Amino acid sequence: MKSKAVQVNIKPIEVATMNLKLIGTTPMLQEKMSEDIREQLKNMVTGKGKEKKKIRDLDKEVEQKIHMDAKKNVGFPASGFKKAMVEVAPYLDGMDKKKAKGSFFLIGNLDGDLVSIKFKKKVINKAVGRDSGINRAPREIWRPEFRDWSCVLNIKYNASQITPDQIVELAKLAGFHIGVGSWTPQNSGSYGMFTIGK
Repeated sequence: MKSKAVQVNIKPIEVATMNLKLIGTTPMLQEKMSEDIREQLKNMVTGKGKEKKKIRDLDKEVEQKIHMDAKKNVGFPASGFKKAMVEVAPYLDGMDKKKAKGSFFLIGNLDGDLVSIKFKKKVINKAVGRDSGINRAPREIWRPEFRDWSCVLNIKYNASQITPDQIVELAKLAGFHIGVGSWTPQNSGSYGMFTIGK
């Protein structure tokens, strides 16, 4: 029995890039896990026991919650923007989360894959709630709030799977329905919303 040769046509991946400017329509709250909390978690894992209760340095807590690179430039994780865009994929005709997740990637322009955030004003947002600490007890929470913020997403995508128009639409939907940072529309808040800039 003779074997039949099968011709396989491999379609090349059409890698393309684009930049997309985002304009914040509501202030952004950041809440990166602080080094103090990381240390507490590490001590629990390594069995160092309970630490003595310390007087809270709220200004230090605010500073540690900011996403920054080594040069103190403020940013936000590229993964946070992508997660928001993937989450709204089912809202777009012909798109789903799996396809969106694998069709484009966001590349940070600061250390640690951070997207540089430009803003006009930084203030301290004060609220009472449950902190991101270990015991989750109610207490006063101070967070950095960035007003009139904007950023530029550097996007690499497979043009055979997704179009620039679809990427723009995902970002627009994500900015309204999901947001980035803390207390966003996805979490019963209104912070971190954005739209498409020019």
